[in-house]
Amino acid sequence: MARRLAPKNAKIDLAELADIKDERRLLYAMGYETANVHLGTKGAAKAVLADLDKREEDWLYDATKKMTKSTLADQADWKKHMDKQGQ
Repeated sequence: MARRLAPKNAKIDLAELADIKDERRLLYAMGYETANVHLGTKGAAKAVLADLDKREEDWLYDATKKMTKSTLADQADWKKHMDKQGQ
């Protein structure tokens, strides 16, 4: 499950970001900012940085693609279930 953490936020529509040609750069920037939250946790920096050092360069991009595929499959299953129930 994923949810927004900020009280005032908006979805990012990539189509509206004509200047951004590489979605990976955007994803990297978003991950970088998320990491700042974890690195701000007392005592977590060493463990987080050690974990990141072990990962492949595109691990976050690859994980996001897998999560998206899984989420869309779950949504399709849910819709099928709801359609069978007449809702």
